[in-house]
Order: sequence, then C-alpha cells, then structure tokens
Amino acid sequence: MTDERLLDRNNPPEPELIRQLIGDEAFSLWEQVNQYLQKQYPDFQGGMTYYNAQRGWGQDYRKGAQRLCMLFPERGGLTAFLTLSQDGEEAAQARIRYFNARLRTLLNQPSALPQGRWLWMRLEDYTDLVSLKLLLEITSSYPK
Repeated sequence: MTDERLLDRNNPPEPELIRQLIGDEAFSLWEQVNQYLQKQYPDFQGGMTYYNAQRGWGQDYRKGAQRLCMLFPERGGLTAFLTLSQDGEEAAQARIRYFNARLRTLLNQPSALPQGRWLWMRLEDYTDLVSLKLLLEITSSYPK
C-alpha cells in the first residue's frame, strides 16, 4: 500500500485496511475517537462515506443533514474535519489556551470563510484527541 489516504471510490475500506494504512498506534487513536463520538453523540450516526478524490473515504458522523465531524484515516494518523459556525469559532477562541499547540495553531490561522471556518485537524496522539473532545464540547451546541 503506497497511498497516503483511502482514495479508491469503488472500494469502501474495511477496518483491517484502515489499520494497515494508519498503523497500530494510530489505529488505537482511531478507535478511541470513534468510541467517544458514538458514546457522547448518540444522535449522530457514523458511516464510511467517500468525500472526494483528494481526501477519499472517511467516517462521517451526521444527524440528517447536520455533520458533527468527519474522520479521515491517513498514513500514520487521521484527520478530523469540522465546520465551525461563527459563534462556535468565537467560543473556541475564547478557550484557546486549553487546546494543544497543534489546534491553537490552526485556530490562529485566518479563515477562508467569511463566517466560521472549515477546520482540518490532524490527530497523531492523545493530546490531539483531548483537544478534539474539548472543541466538540464547546462548538457542538452552535448550529452550523
């Protein structure tokens, strides 16, 4: 396997393929994130969805048309995609000191959107998971 992501639209990935791609250590993180999302946000159903040719397959957590987040398995880790409303972003900025350095850096970058932002957060270790949990707790109450 040479791809960095799961890009073959015709082959939805099985858990073993995800494990091979991201590695055992990151697969543990993948499982922890998914278990957390299933437990904390039971109204949001997770399912593998093909996103696009650049990102490929991801675990999409939705309640109808509303997306909580999407997780993309990648070589050595995973990326979480979240859409923050303007209110959600302001709430996150107000608590920015509680996030790890990786998320603080992302939140301090200018947004390409006039209101809110699309946030692509790489998760490689437990501190990233803690920051993602906190970000979801802060922003999930704000409609997107």
